[in-house]
Amino acid sequence: MKHTSILPAMIIAALTLSGCTSYNSLQLSKQQLPAVSTQTSTPYTYYKIDPPLYNGDVVQYVLQSGEKGTITVKKTTPQTLISDDGRVINLSDLASLKRKDISKGKTAAAVGTGVATTVVVAALVFTAVIGAGFAGMLSAS
Repeated sequence: MKHTSILPAMIIAALTLSGCTSYNSLQLSKQQLPAVSTQTSTPYTYYKIDPPLYNGDVVQYVLQSGEKGTITVKKTTPQTLISDDGRVINLSDLASLKRKDISKGKTAAAVGTGVATTVVVAALVFTAVIGAGFAGMLSAS
């Protein structure tokens, strides 16, 4: 009987740890700081990513040239994304940007399905054990 309680726990743990993911769009907006002196300097331009990116985030990008790719972010600067393999992408060249996030809905559905499956399997095993016990009792009499 110990094994019947360990199996569901293992299934739930595996489903929870694996997690289901989705790519969610990020908003990229060009921002500008006013020039300190209009004669000697130009306004400073930077890009705001909302929600912000952090070290280790996985992103899919599409450049205005049509080039597509996926990178793991190592660092962001006000005007670039730097990947963990050293690739530098200018934010001004981006047509779209999406971050890989854990999807709470998909993960909950997967865990729910795993739990339901475990309950059904446990019920079938229990029924088989009880049936075998009754069959053994009937044959002994």
